[in-house]
Amino acid sequence: MVNKFLNLKGLGFLLLLLSAFASCKDDTEAETSVKVNLSAKPQVEGSIDAEMLRDLEVTVTEVRNQNASVVLLSESGFGTVTLEKGVYNIAVKKVIKSSTDADSIYISSLMENVTINDENQLIELKVIALPASSLNKGFIFSEIFFNGEQNSGRMMHPDQYFVIFNPTSEVLYADGLCVAVTHHLAWQDKQLWYDDFYPNRVPIGGFVTIPGSGKEHPVKPGEKLVVAFTAIDHSAVEGYDHAVDLTGADFEVYKGPDNNDVDNPDVPNVLLTENGDSYGFFFQPRGYFSPLMFKLKDGNKSTVEQFYNENIKTSKRLVAATDSTEESIVDIQILSVPVDDILDGVQTSDVPQDVKTRVIPEIVDRGKFLVNGCHRQELAIRKEIHVGSVVYYQDTNDSSNDFVMQKGQNSFPKGWRKK
Repeated sequence: MVNKFLNLKGLGFLLLLLSAFASCKDDTEAETSVKVNLSAKPQVEGSIDAEMLRDLEVTVTEVRNQNASVVLLSESGFGTVTLEKGVYNIAVKKVIKSSTDADSIYISSLMENVTINDENQLIELKVIALPASSLNKGFIFSEIFFNGEQNSGRMMHPDQYFVIFNPTSEVLYADGLCVAVTHHLAWQDKQLWYDDFYPNRVPIGGFVTIPGSGKEHPVKPGEKLVVAFTAIDHSAVEGYDHAVDLTGADFEVYKGPDNNDVDNPDVPNVLLTENGDSYGFFFQPRGYFSPLMFKLKDGNKSTVEQFYNENIKTSKRLVAATDSTEESIVDIQILSVPVDDILDGVQTSDVPQDVKTRVIPEIVDRGKFLVNGCHRQELAIRKEIHVGSVVYYQDTNDSSNDFVMQKGQNSFPKGWRKK
């Protein structure tokens, strides 16, 4: 009787222990799982609407074992998921069509090594929306006004300007950003030195550089920066009926009193570098010199000088015969930019001459933008891609398709800051 009782008692104790262990195990497992709330909001206000957020997939991946969960967001950008406590990478990646159907829009966000350990923990995702063709690039031109106005029969060059746009998902720094014009005339036959450079390098006549030590001039995603040739209100000049007000520019090109130039003291000047054996830096109003853009590590004078010294070489130029001289070949200095360093460029010219010799390699621009003549008020502006209330720009490296011609300029396009 005693042994049987002890055995039953021992069995009951064992069952009690097992039950308690199972109960504790269930409690432990319950404690390792938590409900997580996900909230997606646009990094740039107004750039993403409810339709874009609806059924947007968020992939949550546990870093240690790579187990992944997919959450579909509502049109308000909200979703929930139950996860084991741990460290996760959280990603959004989707390609959709823009409202204009001009280009694909890439919606994305990435948060790495996020620790999840609290019930109802809120994870806020900053989602970006950019043209898919603009991913992983630096600055691009969004507007180029090289053509100039013709006001009351008076020609003028100082009202020219260009607009730089940040199409990426990151803050870019404009310090050291350079805009150059090509050395070779687009309407000329191929010059003697041409094959010594193309297609790996582009000879330039001169360039301007935004000054700064490296991080003085941030440009946020989707924002612009404007460089004016003369930062004054040209519309206030008597007789210039259609000219633009450039007092809101971020920088201006100042060539000094010897060039009868006007300096706006409220607008900082870019650094000017010119090659004496060329026409230098200026926007030819028929577009015979094409603009291009490249980036140095900063905008210090020493950095600009180093680039100049490392990229100038002696070449040959054919000098045509005249009534008093014979045809000859002379040495000239050619400054050039490696094609791999070019961020953006537009092959330009006019309709009468067209492009006889391509001065912007096709890897940079396989198209062309032609104006109809000199001083016709014709602005080159990229096609707009509307994402919510935000405007982005098409960039497929084909200016024939990416740019449209606008008659007259933008007085204060979005991104200008009127002083």
